[in-house]
Amino acid sequence: MEKRRIQALVKECSAGLFELACQVSAYRDWDLNLPVGVIDARHDKANLIVTSVGTINSVLRSSSTIGNPLMKRFFERFSRVGLEQARQEFSHGDQAEAFAELWETYLEERRSGGQPMWSVEDSTAFVMQSRCSHRDREVACVAVLCGDPHAIVTFSVPIRFLTSAAEDDGSAGSSV
Repeated sequence: MEKRRIQALVKECSAGLFELACQVSAYRDWDLNLPVGVIDARHDKANLIVTSVGTINSVLRSSSTIGNPLMKRFFERFSRVGLEQARQEFSHGDQAEAFAELWETYLEERRSGGQPMWSVEDSTAFVMQSRCSHRDREVACVAVLCGDPHAIVTFSVPIRFLTSAAEDDGSAGSSV
């Protein structure tokens, strides 16, 4: 399901991704200024945001709590049994106090921005992924999918695909 959703988002944002592919093509070597794409699909119409890999956390906030092993276990349980049951389970037992502190910090992080959040580890992994993507002549992207909490998916799209797809549907006038 996720793969089809990403494919649909790439198609929906094809004109902007064509421009992004052209920008990425101009970079002979990878560096922190390399442009990457963030597709915010939390609303009816997806919005492509182009930023540099070095400033990705100005679009997606890094959370100090999401990567915590206790919170990872909580989110996994939450996805299976729902928010209320997972909170109930994690509010009792050996780690109830630690969970309560983490939960409050997480809620404060969510209230303080409105920007999508991901873990520091996810952010770091994406920067490293962008390096591999560039080497493979691909555009590194992140999709923010609707949900509570939202889901964040990283992926890469070959530059050749983005530029040929735009040419095929007539939305671009020249090739890269």
